[in-house]
Amino acid sequence: MPNGEDPGMARLPYVHESDVTGQPLRGIYDEIIALRGGNLNLYRLLGNHPEALRAFMTMSRHVRNENFLAPQLRELAILATAYALDIPYEKAHHLAAARAEGIPEAKLQSFPHWGRSALFTPEERAVMAYAHQVARTRSVDDAVFERVREHLTVEQLVDLVVTCAWYHFCAALILPMQLDLETPAST
Repeated sequence: MPNGEDPGMARLPYVHESDVTGQPLRGIYDEIIALRGGNLNLYRLLGNHPEALRAFMTMSRHVRNENFLAPQLRELAILATAYALDIPYEKAHHLAAARAEGIPEAKLQSFPHWGRSALFTPEERAVMAYAHQVARTRSVDDAVFERVREHLTVEQLVDLVVTCAWYHFCAALILPMQLDLETPAST
């Protein structure tokens, strides 16, 4: 396998950047690498259909780069979703992203039992409670919604809703396709 990567168990092949010379995929991969600093197996799997990957990246850019949520709140919402849905791929990537955003290690170590931790602010707890409840029930009760509404603007609330929904979408790609977590040499 290219880059010393184990063949893994993904249900579709990964299209590695070293195997791509033509457009449009070469251009999409170049954009991803410039935006994210590297390529991931999720993108490599979607590379089997470049236009689907392009559409995926449009929403991904909004959620990860153009979101009105503070980056730390965004990552806490993603982690609450990843842990509630039990998505190892997202846990690994977003623990790293949370560290990069400056979330203290003590907070990250409290997952999956963050609800028992006194380390989080009321705003963080409201955001994580929203993400957790949506992941568990696909809905949110009035009390949780009102708590999150106390802390966020309407635009931020919409971005929280979109972010949580986006990571449900990602889970629906990652699990059925049996994506492998990248080895350090393949990212």
